[in-house]
Amino acid sequence: MGDHDDFEDNQYPDNDEFVPYVTAGNLTQRNGAKVAIWGKITRVSASEGFYIKTVDDQEVLIKLRKPLDEPLEGWYEIFGVSQGKSILCDEYVPFNQEMAKNVDVEGHKGLARLLAALDDPWNLGDEGSNGLNGVMPME
Repeated sequence: MGDHDDFEDNQYPDNDEFVPYVTAGNLTQRNGAKVAIWGKITRVSASEGFYIKTVDDQEVLIKLRKPLDEPLEGWYEIFGVSQGKSILCDEYVPFNQEMAKNVDVEGHKGLARLLAALDDPWNLGDEGSNGLNGVMPME
């Protein structure tokens, strides 16, 4: 019966297990929080880190704590801390070839949107933007 007592109530648990997936679109809302993001490398900058194109088709800078010492290409899953429009990277993991061939961009966008909504279920977007994109009211 009491299985559900294990869940934390606070918004950003300290444990490292749950890191929310984000897209470029909701990165700024997570400023200062740990995030995970998927992206395809678009360009590498020796001084800054590298840029990825996210599943919602925007470019995000991934800042590295130390200079790159390897060539990067293809899709990566990046873990780090949101700094608004960029991410300070803790770790980046390349997709294996099978995964990279079949990246479910739409599915992942939906997942990130769902996680954003679950994280703050009563706030479905700012007043100005219509956060209820395609959500039909129940009859």
